[in-house]
Amino acid sequence: MTLVLDESTSSNSTTGAISAALPVPLRMHQRIGLRQRALRKIAATFNSIFGPREKQAFGILMYHRIANPPPGKPKPTWNVPPRLLERQLAGLLRRGWQAWPLRQVIECMERDLPIPRKAFVVTFDDGYANNLLHAYPILTRLHVPATVFVATAYLDSKQALPSDDWSVAGQPGVPTDTWRPLTTEECRRLAANGLVELGAHTHTHADFRGRPQAFAADLKQNLEVLRETFGVERPAFAFPYGRRHSGFASPELTSAARDAGVLCSLTTEADLVRPGDSPFEWGRFNVDGYDSARTLAARLGGWYTAVRKLARRGSAGRF
Repeated sequence: MTLVLDESTSSNSTTGAISAALPVPLRMHQRIGLRQRALRKIAATFNSIFGPREKQAFGILMYHRIANPPPGKPKPTWNVPPRLLERQLAGLLRRGWQAWPLRQVIECMERDLPIPRKAFVVTFDDGYANNLLHAYPILTRLHVPATVFVATAYLDSKQALPSDDWSVAGQPGVPTDTWRPLTTEECRRLAANGLVELGAHTHTHADFRGRPQAFAADLKQNLEVLRETFGVERPAFAFPYGRRHSGFASPELTSAARDAGVLCSLTTEADLVRPGDSPFEWGRFNVDGYDSARTLAARLGGWYTAVRKLARRGSAGRF
C-alpha cells in the first residue's frame, strides 16, 4: 500500500504541543465505481423482496466526515452530507431497523442475550467537529445512539487531522466545519446527554503495523485522556485504518488492545457480526455518499456481501 507523509503540528490541552509526521495510507477503496453501485442496487432489490438474508447477525455502520461539500472545491473524502445522513438513518428506522448503542450489543453478546435481527450500531471515526455540528442534531432528532472514536492528540487543534486525505483540508477558504477536529468542550457536549459515547482511536492515529509496543503506549495515552478529561472508563476502541489484510488490525495489535482494557477493538472489514464472533474482531460497513437507506439495509441484511461474492466468482469463471 502506498504511503504519504503529512508533516503537521497539532496541540492538545492535556498533552501540550506535539509534532506529528504520520504515514497516511492512500484509501483507494474510497473510489466507488459503477460496478459496485450496481451491485448495491441488486442487493437492495433482494433485501426488499426477501428481508435479511442472515437470521442471526447485526451490523455496525462506520461514518467519518459529515459536511456539506464546499462549492468550487474537490469533493470531500470519506464524507456523507448531513441531509443524506438523515435520510439514511430515518429510512432505516422506517424499515423497522433499530439503532442500538455499541456498549449494549457488546454486553448482550457477552451475556448470551438475544439481539434483534434488525439491530444496528452507528459509529464515527477520527473525531471531526462536524460530528457534533452536523451529525449530533440528526442523531438527537431520530434518537439514534452512536459512538465517536476520537484520536485525542488533535483535540483543540486548529489544523486538519494528519490522517485526513482530503487535499484541501485546512487550506484558506475551506470552511472549517468540513475538516476541523473536535475541541475538548465539544466532546463534552457530544457526551452530555448519554446518546453519544466517546471511544478510543489511539492518541495519534499513526501507522502501527509491526509496532505493537508503540501501539500499546499510544493507546495508553489515548485512554488516559479519555479517562482524565472526560471520565470515560473502559471505552470501546476502533483501529485506525483498520484493515486486517493490510496489517492495521493484526493479532499482535489486537492482543495489545485487549491487554489495555478496552471494551472491544473494531476493524474496518465490511462484514456482519455473528453469534460467537469476538468483539475484538468485529467489522464495520463504511457508509459513503452513494448509500441510501435501501443499500444500507441490504448491507445490514447480508445481501450485499452475498451478491459481491457471486459477482467475483462469475468474473473468475471467465478466465
